[in-house]
Amino acid sequence: MMKHLLIIIFMFAMFTACDNYVTDIDPLIDQVEDEQLNKESEVPFIIVGVQTQFAETHDELMMIADLLSDQLWFSRKVKGASYGTYEQIDNGIITLDNSSVEGPEVEIGRLRFYGDDLVARVAKIAFTNDALKEEALFTGYFYGGVARYYLAAYFGLTQDQGGGCIDGGPFIPSTEMYDLAVEKFQHALEYAGDGATVRVINSMIARAYLFKEDFDNAKTFALVGMSAGDNAFQALHNISDDPNYYWSQAGNGRTQAVADYRFNDYITANPLEAFRVLIQEVKGLDRRTVFYIQGKYPVEGTGVNLISWQENALMLAELDVRTGDTAAALARINEVRTSHGLDNLASVDMNVLINERDKELFVTGLRLIDQRRFDAAYQTWHLDTDAWKYLAITNNERNTNPNIN
Repeated sequence: MMKHLLIIIFMFAMFTACDNYVTDIDPLIDQVEDEQLNKESEVPFIIVGVQTQFAETHDELMMIADLLSDQLWFSRKVKGASYGTYEQIDNGIITLDNSSVEGPEVEIGRLRFYGDDLVARVAKIAFTNDALKEEALFTGYFYGGVARYYLAAYFGLTQDQGGGCIDGGPFIPSTEMYDLAVEKFQHALEYAGDGATVRVINSMIARAYLFKEDFDNAKTFALVGMSAGDNAFQALHNISDDPNYYWSQAGNGRTQAVADYRFNDYITANPLEAFRVLIQEVKGLDRRTVFYIQGKYPVEGTGVNLISWQENALMLAELDVRTGDTAAALARINEVRTSHGLDNLASVDMNVLINERDKELFVTGLRLIDQRRFDAAYQTWHLDTDAWKYLAITNNERNTNPNIN
């Protein structure tokens, strides 16, 4: 997979429309002429490149988002923890040259560009295989939407102002960037190959609307989103070239980040929670102090969810609570709990819903967004009030984009 990615990066570095992130790539030795890629026979290769870029991007971004949230934290008392850039993220004091933030930022730019370019490239090719053409358009639109969703949900111009830039253009606030993501997802729906894929896209649209607090549209799409039994849509990893980033930086591969102690408290209160709140005990450098690391990704090839049917059910449950239909919300939450062998709850309110999301969506990158959404009414930030609650747009963008400073 990495081999495909590197070739794709080299190819796109030739394009005159490339973003400033291309300047981070070493000079090319072998060059592929852009026109030679405008062939039907090259399209499967380009599709793989887009998919691989998604896998490269997703887990790295999710892990540092969890580190900025209150799910993971950095301690130099744990063997393997040495990155000062991670310590900055955990503290919410993020300098604009933080390389651990810049890396995912650059990867998102590549994903966005590759997806958009694939859509544009399809228009230049005379296809004989309509199914391949539709797969290419789905791939370009869907992952172009994912990239815009990442910018809306995770990056910010200031500590409390989310959003990002496209093609060196003006800053786009999160609410508008979510709309751009939805627009891409809507196009992807036109080319989805099966019902399961349609449901995944609808769930992603529902999530975008939920996070921008458009609750009516969120419910409309969540109702036709993923359902019990659907496989999670995941970023998949090549264990030799692209190991799971949670494993390599916050798990068995290396422990740069540990789980908050409350996850062990969940299991202490109800041992059955160990089937979904997956953690492992480790000892600190003093060989006495107990820490916990995530165990959801025990090996380097474990996939990382982009979205699951359980999350879709919890989105609907949240929307039910917001409209006072606690009976419907409770049924949805209990369906999720049953999928892990957990006992049913007897009642639900917003606090219960938030705690269920905390446990169900452990180390999937969503806690940071929930902390911003629910804020002090339900959660206590571990950060100072003036700390970053988004990942800072780095100097990589600020120094080359005249539209922001």
